[in-house]
Amino acid sequence: MVVVWYVLAAVVAVPVVWLCGDLAYGLAMRLRYARWERGVERDAAGVRAGCRECVLGAGDTALLLVHGFGDSPAVWQRLAPALAERGFTVRTLRLPGHGLAMAEYRKTDSAQWRRAVQDALEELRRGHARVVLVAHSLGGAVALDALADRPELADGLVLLAPLIDVSRRRSPLLHPRTWYGLLDRLLLFTDRIGMVHPPDLHDREALALMREDRFVPREVFRELFALLARNRGRAATFRTPLLLGLAGDDLVIDNGAAERFFADYGGAPKRREIVAEAGHMLPLDFGWNKIVDEVSRFARAPAARTEPGPGA
Repeated sequence: MVVVWYVLAAVVAVPVVWLCGDLAYGLAMRLRYARWERGVERDAAGVRAGCRECVLGAGDTALLLVHGFGDSPAVWQRLAPALAERGFTVRTLRLPGHGLAMAEYRKTDSAQWRRAVQDALEELRRGHARVVLVAHSLGGAVALDALADRPELADGLVLLAPLIDVSRRRSPLLHPRTWYGLLDRLLLFTDRIGMVHPPDLHDREALALMREDRFVPREVFRELFALLARNRGRAATFRTPLLLGLAGDDLVIDNGAAERFFADYGGAPKRREIVAEAGHMLPLDFGWNKIVDEVSRFARAPAARTEPGPGA
């Protein structure tokens, strides 16, 4: 009989302890976010200072630059001016929700990200002979989603440390998507996640250029993993010429998954470059000038307008 009471006590105690922990963490995240937000400067539209889009340079070839998860156009502070100096029209894009306060941030989804990229490409296409899409991290996953059914929008695709899958190097025991799937079902009071890891950036001087969101809504994580699932198996359907850039030591994305994606990619020509001295933040890290050279060479290479691939 005593054993039965112990079992019943455990059955009751475990969910109670979990709910109390969830409530405590959720409140802590709200307090930390409020403290962080008080130090953030925003413009009249609510966009965090330094996170606005921009257009630089003038040329017949346009480059659309798309940032990654929890990031902003600030990640292109080094590449965008350098590419404009090479004779390109360079436009940076802020993905919907990013750089905004939590109340607006949580309203974003991957369909909005896809439409934003497609709309920007359409606009550039109307005024330029050639358009190349350059995307980093999550931006790479969005770029693939955008071109899957609209391949005619870009004459070339540059993926820098693309988020094909999340690395397990910072995730104990289970894959990050497994952890998130479990927590997304079990958390009731936690509505935002604080970023616990510093940017994967080897050039410490570049940290001052970062404008990443330190708190991200759970909804954005949900959309991220849904997007990765949607892109899975699409590699062979693409026909857009590809330049893939990978960091030599990336703690954020799974380089093996990116390599497999490249091997299966249906477009041609395709080329892969490794920036050995960099971490995940390729646009800001050591070797960024090499990326400028490679993107410039790739964007000027003659290539036919792409057509839909099988199953696209």
